Amino acid sequence: MTQAGLALVATTIVTAVLHTLIPDHWLPFVLVARAEGWTPRHTLHLTAASAALHVTVSIALGLVVVMAGRTAELAVGGVGEMLEAASGWLLVGFGAVYMFWFLVRGGHVHSFGIHPHHRPGDTEADQIHGARVGDLSGYSLAFIVGFNPCVLIIPCVYGAAQISTLTLAAVAVAFAASTVFSMVLMALLGLHGTSRLTSPFLTRYGEALSGALIALTGLAVLWIGA
Repeated sequence: MTQAGLALVATTIVTAVLHTLIPDHWLPFVLVARAEGWTPRHTLHLTAASAALHVTVSIALGLVVVMAGRTAELAVGGVGEMLEAASGWLLVGFGAVYMFWFLVRGGHVHSFGIHPHHRPGDTEADQIHGARVGDLSGYSLAFIVGFNPCVLIIPCVYGAAQISTLTLAAVAVAFAASTVFSMVLMALLGLHGTSRLTSPFLTRYGEALSGALIALTGLAVLWIGA
């Protein structure tokens, strides 16, 4: 591989790591995991799945530019920015719905790591319903976060394609590995950092607070991208 190719790979890794440090890539998983009582393994699986979707969408946009030519970069970049904005609004909507759902229910006593997961007296139907809501929340969140592309990677993909197919493959692999590793690592650190964050208020209203914070994260994404 040429020096230019190696430089592009290095740039891709740095871009991926710095990009995934942004809280909207991992903080929502930490918040919902604490609220829903997910195991670390389940949380990291969802985060990794979301990261894989994030990589796929980002690389796909880059390949569109490669196939369509340099003149398509602005158009594709505009599509990427629209997807980023859509992801921000979806985070706002997800957080708001998540917050109001639990406020209407009057809080939930298993929040923020309190076990067992279900309340005393819950019927089997209540427990199954709670599990389904938790699964739906997780899958929805994985899609919302993952569908937000990294437009910064598009120039790297285009530049790599101009050098060689090997360089293009190396950039794609470097971006994928760096993104998945960084998102999973940040989620893991977030879970560890909040593992002792408990109080009677959080025990009862942790889910509602988590929803509010996710909505604020979405608003921050929209504000930064404005």
